[in-house]
Amino acid sequence: MKKMLMLFLLTASLGFSANYKVEVKPNVKIQKEEIEKNNIEIEKAFSEYKKADVSTALKEVDKQINEQKNTVEAMFFGEITKAFLKKREINIKKIEYVSSSKANLIISLKSPVLSNSNFGLDEKDQEKMRKLFKERTGKSMEYLANIPKKEFQEKWLPKLIDIVSERVLEKINNAKKFEEQEDNIRAEKINGKWNIIMNNLK
Repeated sequence: MKKMLMLFLLTASLGFSANYKVEVKPNVKIQKEEIEKNNIEIEKAFSEYKKADVSTALKEVDKQINEQKNTVEAMFFGEITKAFLKKREINIKKIEYVSSSKANLIISLKSPVLSNSNFGLDEKDQEKMRKLFKERTGKSMEYLANIPKKEFQEKWLPKLIDIVSERVLEKINNAKKFEEQEDNIRAEKINGKWNIIMNNLK
């Protein structure tokens, strides 16, 4: 109980304005000024880690699209996946110093949530897509039900997917609701520089 009280008083006295908590294990000897400096360096390292993580994920999506020979279906799901990745928010929720050169980080991962399993598209969206399809092709959606499968896949499916993709991307970019998950990573000072250790804590 005494250790918990000491930890609480130390955390409260640090007075950081960042949007995350900072805690120091009771047996760790570290000055406030050093913690403030470390926080800034950890934030910078974490920012670089986020950029690299997203870049790697986007490249993997493009690789998978290429492996599927750039089919319109693969490109559609690829663009949707990339939009989700770009919209995702990853932030530090807590820095816990376990030594003067090591810290455990709790991070928050927030991903946009669409209103239903149909990519968030409702009847109003479907009506807008029908109008767009008519404007761009001069054909109604009903027309598609009476054409050969090969003609539909080669000529009309790409146009239809473009329209659907536009609406879904708009939904993702304007998303207001997010699903939050937490994860644990480590930060470690190596050769005078803070690094993010990507493997999860054991």
